[in-house]
Amino acid sequence: MSRDLLGLEGKIVMVTGAGRGFGRAIAHGYGRNGATVIAVDPDVELATGVASEVEALGATAIPIRGDMSVVLDVTSTFEKVEELFGLLDGIVHVTTAESKTPFVELLEGEWYDLMSQDVKSSLYVLQQGLRHLAGGGFVTIVLPPAARIEPHTVSVRKAVEGLIEGATRTFPGVRVNGVVPSRDPVGDPYDLPLVRAALGLGSMVSEGIRGVVLEVQLPEPPLEFEPYAALRELP
Repeated sequence: MSRDLLGLEGKIVMVTGAGRGFGRAIAHGYGRNGATVIAVDPDVELATGVASEVEALGATAIPIRGDMSVVLDVTSTFEKVEELFGLLDGIVHVTTAESKTPFVELLEGEWYDLMSQDVKSSLYVLQQGLRHLAGGGFVTIVLPPAARIEPHTVSVRKAVEGLIEGATRTFPGVRVNGVVPSRDPVGDPYDLPLVRAALGLGSMVSEGIRGVVLEVQLPEPPLEFEPYAALRELP
C-alpha cells in the first residue's frame, strides 16, 4: 500500500504498549506513513525510545507514560493528548498480558492480572477513546495471539472481541476493529503482516469496515543454527 493510498499523512494516532513488540512495530509503521504518533507505555524510557525512533523516520512523535489498565493513567493520558492535539484521528491499543501457566495450575491472582491487563485496558481505552476521537476516527485493538489456546487466554480474547462488537453497535460512526496475530511478536520483518493489517484498518481504504476481527497469520522466523548441536549429530 502506498503512502498516498493510506491517507495517514498528518493524522494523529495514539499507540498503546508502544515500548516493545507489536506496539513498537506499529508505531514505526504509522510514523513511516506520515502520522503523528503518540507512543504510550507504562515504561517512560521505552516510550521515549520509540518516540525518538519514530522521529528518526521523519515523523512527529511524543512519548507518554501510561498504564492502560489503571483508570487514572488512562484519564491522564487522554487529557494530555487533548491538551496537546485536541481530538485524535485514531487509536491502536495493544493488549500486553501473557500467561504461560497451564489452565489447571492457574491461580486467582494471575487470572485477575490477565483480565486487568487485557480486558480492563481495552474497556478503558474504548471508553475514553470514543470521547476523544474526531469524526470518522478509528480504534484498532491487537488481541492476544491465537497461539495461546489455554481456556483462560481464550476467554480473555473472546471478552475483548465482545467489547469490539458492543462498541460497534453502540457507536456506528467510529471504526472499531481488532486483529489477532497468530503468535507472539518476534521482531521485523516477521511481524510485518500484523503492522500492515493495523495500518490498513486505520487508513481510508478501510472506511466502512466496522466490528471486524481479523486473524493475521505471521511467518515463523527460521531456527537459529546451533553448531554444537549439529556436531552432536555427526557419527
